[in-house]
Amino acid sequence: MKKLLIIAIMIISMFSGASARQETTSINLTVLVQGSFNLMVNTDSFDFYSLMPGQTGDMSRSEGITVAGTSSGGNPWYLKVSTSNPLSSGANYIPNESFTWHGSSEGQGTWYGAEERSISESNGTAYISSVDESDSASRIINKFKFRLHVPEDTKPGEYTTTVMFTMTE
Repeated sequence: MKKLLIIAIMIISMFSGASARQETTSINLTVLVQGSFNLMVNTDSFDFYSLMPGQTGDMSRSEGITVAGTSSGGNPWYLKVSTSNPLSSGANYIPNESFTWHGSSEGQGTWYGAEERSISESNGTAYISSVDESDSASRIINKFKFRLHVPEDTKPGEYTTTVMFTMTE
């Protein structure tokens, strides 16, 4: 029995020392979680019906243009409307003072389009988000309608330009 006890103690001693060794190494992990920052427009073009010099007309899309913005970056954002250049047909053009916009917003921020505004305004700001909207992934819907007055001295032609919506944070 004494021999058996000594053998058992020797076996326990051998295994208890081997399982106590351990080594750990660590590395750093980084992830950038981006917020949403999106601008969506419901169409890629619109037009006015045929207009004569001296006439004023509304855009042919009676529902207007829907512009949706989202941002969850935590910073206020604003939406601008502008053109790349005046409406032109060859060397002839219709000044931006004759091209106007107005509309409505479903957002809680500041909407500048309740009254008709000229596209020529240098600031061009249409909407500024509220504090809550600057940290939310909710889509803010702004609806634009455009009107054009063709000056009396405008030459016949097909006039074009590019309307730009720019969202900035």
